[in-house]
Amino acid sequence: MIAIRPQKFALCFTFGSLCFMGSFGILKGPMTHLMGMLAPDRILFTTVYVGSMMMTLYFTFNAGGISGYFFVLGSSGLQLIALLWYLISFLPGGSAGLTIVLSAMARILQPFIVGCAKMQAMVIGKCFSMWMRSGSSSS
Repeated sequence: MIAIRPQKFALCFTFGSLCFMGSFGILKGPMTHLMGMLAPDRILFTTVYVGSMMMTLYFTFNAGGISGYFFVLGSSGLQLIALLWYLISFLPGGSAGLTIVLSAMARILQPFIVGCAKMQAMVIGKCFSMWMRSGSSSS
């Protein structure tokens, strides 16, 4: 959906992100969570995160055409990076937990990725050889 309709994705992702932050507010208490986000060591994150959400919504509603497409994708990417930053910095054991999860995912997905790469190389090779044959027969 992101490649075809990034505006639709951006709206869903932004509102999902707001719900995610709201759930932490409910778990910790709204004021405690807000004061934690506004702490001096976390104000940079808060600025980037809220700014990326505002940019995403602005570009979704106001930027059209191909430039709007790339602006929405870029601001959604920035929002995703800020959300991952939140997970790493705010959750206890965030970076250690993320390292464990990512290494487990890499081990699980490695055969699939290798298989896809081999299949892609084979398809590209077949297409190239067909193209070369059609080019030499028309000359």
